Amino acid sequence: MDINLKGRMPGMGVPPQLPVLLLLLGSASVFLGLMLIWNEDLLRWLVAGVFLLIGAILLMTGWKAKRMLG
Repeated sequence: MDINLKGRMPGMGVPPQLPVLLLLLGSASVFLGLMLIWNEDLLRWLVAGVFLLIGAILLMTGWKAKRMLG
């Protein structure tokens, strides 16, 4: 019986794009946080935009389901 003591599953590695992706996401988060500190109204626009996006997706899904059912 072979016991792997390295703490990783065999064949699993870190993708080469992962560090760049994490750096970009971290930089974007810091920038957004600084923008929210500077302009509090931005939070209101972001929340409203998220709700508009979710509502649009639900409307499109419902419209397509209604067309599919006849």
